[in-house]
Amino acid sequence: METVSDYAWAPSGVTERGARLQPPNNIEAEATVLAAMLLSGEVVEEAIVFLLADDFYRPVHRTLFSAMHDMYDQSLPIDSISLIDYLKSIDKLEAVGGEAYILDLIGNTLALVNWQHHANIVRRDAMLREIIGATNQINALAYDAPTDTKEVIERAESMLLSVTAREVRSSYKPLIDFMREAYLEAEEVARAGGEAQGVPTGFPSLDRMLLGLREGQLVIIGARPAVGKTSFALNLALNAAASGYAVGFFSLEMSGKEIAQRFICAHAQVNMSNFRSGNISPQEWVNINEATEELSKLDILIDDTPGTTVTEIRAKARRMLHNKEKAIIILDYLQLVSPPAGRRAESRAVEVSEMSRALKIMAKELSVPVVSLSQLSRQVESRTGKRPQLSDLRESGSIEQDADIVMFLDRSSSEQEAARDDRPDEGITRIVLAKNRSGPIGDVDLVFMPASTKFFELERED
Repeated sequence: METVSDYAWAPSGVTERGARLQPPNNIEAEATVLAAMLLSGEVVEEAIVFLLADDFYRPVHRTLFSAMHDMYDQSLPIDSISLIDYLKSIDKLEAVGGEAYILDLIGNTLALVNWQHHANIVRRDAMLREIIGATNQINALAYDAPTDTKEVIERAESMLLSVTAREVRSSYKPLIDFMREAYLEAEEVARAGGEAQGVPTGFPSLDRMLLGLREGQLVIIGARPAVGKTSFALNLALNAAASGYAVGFFSLEMSGKEIAQRFICAHAQVNMSNFRSGNISPQEWVNINEATEELSKLDILIDDTPGTTVTEIRAKARRMLHNKEKAIIILDYLQLVSPPAGRRAESRAVEVSEMSRALKIMAKELSVPVVSLSQLSRQVESRTGKRPQLSDLRESGSIEQDADIVMFLDRSSSEQEAARDDRPDEGITRIVLAKNRSGPIGDVDLVFMPASTKFFELERED
């Protein structure tokens, strides 16, 4: 007796014996849906939203569905007589079996009873056919793969995701539903005393302005070299993970081991130089062991692949955060991201623009906040005051446009600079919240402990 496993390996639905397997379909379910559309205008309105013409396997049914869709678009009445007349006008009546087939459909008066169930069958079989088509394309792609295998993987993944895209699409909702969501969110924030409802940064004043980092947001953190943007990003990662969030950390500059060293020293409050040189006191060993044990419980995933592309980041992030309800992505840093292989733009500014846009799309697709570090242009060094501003974002103004939140780290580089009234005091790192699409902007002063690479918010009373 033959089973499905006998044919599982055969490409394009061809069995080992040469017989072609018929793609999934249900002609009776298709006919029932079409009959229900002929019997009810309400069914037409629902069916043309839920189904596409290509969901119908039988060409005759595909033609009939398209005809009724066109008639609906033209505000024509849809019934057996009108449909026959319309098909005559476009010279397709005989192609669908003539008047006899239309009258046969209209005779199925029970079609209205379970038409939604039959529509689900039609859509299910269409999706299965799409999966078969996608796997055949992936099979052909693997046999004739371009040089960049990473691009092959991304294209294959995109093919499969495109099949399910319609199944997870969001539908329209009335305003009252969105108002209800907004009201419930306001209630939650009020009950929490105004505390962050998104991913907390760990710095109270910043969280009060941002109400946490929200899903779908692109957050840009800019700073001049050696100001501490990587250390700040690591602090964000630790604080988010400690609050129960999964963290996907993409480091294009530092190795995973270096990041682990910083995590341990920040958590254990141990001098980084002493840790690397092995000059560690007995008490510090106790702190390190406790920190290592506590850090091992946090859900932090690190990818330190150099020269990665946004395409790779998106694919890896999707796998990292699979089945994670609460998560955040952190990228260090934007200007080190490589353009897609073989698709270099005419300028680096255009490439960075495409990358920032892709990061924003990724944030919305994965429904997580994406935090990306960014370098600032050198013009900030020559400007009096040196306070960073949005125009300082290096290589592309589109970063500012794509970002929901833009923060700058600002620190005086010398005692003379710190003595100025318009510069942060010595030892202070100022968070300049320059853009906040959903709230206020302002400054938050932090104390940076360079030995342990740890930030603390400066209490106003101090």
